[in-house]
Amino acid sequence: MNLTLHDNFQRFLKRAKRRSRNLLDNAYVKLWGALFSIVVVSGYLVYWFEQSADQNKPTTITDWMTGIWWGFVTIFTIGYGDAYPATFGGRLTAVAVMIAGIAVISVLTATISSTFVEQSIRKGQGLETVKEKNHVVICGWNFNVEDIVRALIDEMTYPTIVLVNGSEPAMMDQFANRHRDAEIHFVAGDFAMESVLDRANIRLASYVIIVADTGQQTANKADEKTIIAALAVKNMNPKTRLFAHVVNPENLSHLRRAKVDDVVISDKYSGVLLARHITNPGVPRVVDALLALQNQTDLVRRPVPDSMIGKTFLEMSTFFKTEYNSICIGVTKETKSIAMNDLLSDDNSYLDQFIRQKLQESGRKFAEEERLSLELNPPADLIIEKHFAAIVIGQKKL
Repeated sequence: MNLTLHDNFQRFLKRAKRRSRNLLDNAYVKLWGALFSIVVVSGYLVYWFEQSADQNKPTTITDWMTGIWWGFVTIFTIGYGDAYPATFGGRLTAVAVMIAGIAVISVLTATISSTFVEQSIRKGQGLETVKEKNHVVICGWNFNVEDIVRALIDEMTYPTIVLVNGSEPAMMDQFANRHRDAEIHFVAGDFAMESVLDRANIRLASYVIIVADTGQQTANKADEKTIIAALAVKNMNPKTRLFAHVVNPENLSHLRRAKVDDVVISDKYSGVLLARHITNPGVPRVVDALLALQNQTDLVRRPVPDSMIGKTFLEMSTFFKTEYNSICIGVTKETKSIAMNDLLSDDNSYLDQFIRQKLQESGRKFAEEERLSLELNPPADLIIEKHFAAIVIGQKKL
């Protein structure tokens, strides 16, 4: 026990020595230390000289504290004139303080300025750590990021957005200048690395979007990176809402296992929309119109008023049409189902296989599911519950 206490004490001493050395090596500590040393020593010297002042010329520096006050006023070239030396030695000390003060203050000012300049350069290059909280982090870069940011600005009031990617800092600076209605920060680096995500303050982010970074990679490589990043984000901040964009639909199951809240698949509906131009002319244009950012009419989610809880979907549809001139087309509900993989272990043991087999034989299964369920065009007599939200076609902002 004594040996353990001794070892802990030795570790504490080593850490204290190391931190003390680091503190003493700091340029600011050295400069402020030199400044205070000059003030204290000069204050004492001028007080000592002033004790021999001629009685016909009484001194204004009658004690050491007044001497220190005089040293501060002199070294910062303020010169109040309430205290000043009357003796030759005191005035000689004053000259030395003025010369030393100019030198130290000049170096201190230059050091502070260089620090601010360095921080500004590092921030412009995306090397600084973001201090924001409850922000939106967008990992990766492709042509969709512009639309994502525009949509966030359109729906949110001056959102704080952190871009994490390997693009050129100059390009990110131009991007931020194009979107001055948002506070945009840039973090340079590989968004699949925890150290880079830490600089984006991912642990305190409210939302994270991972886009397929297809700039210099194949589709499969981009999806692999998205999956790795999703695992890293959820490991660092399990509470954040995470949304991912993939190119290959086959990778959807991997993202579900990474507990991504929702996934967008590239070109998922391109074939269907092209066919609808032939089979249902005009329908693809409706989709374009509803999703276009510049239109005032959009697909939006609206909270259900308390007065509608317990009533039917038909009654709620009439309410939204009457009150807001909006067409209610469905409802959503937050779900908290448990995935089978959350209950079973990772080693795929015989017991796990047996449980999975029995569940499949009985026709029961746990969803690998989304946290949000959607029902379009529900029955007119569907009873509206407390945690429902309405999906309507209406004005973007009420």
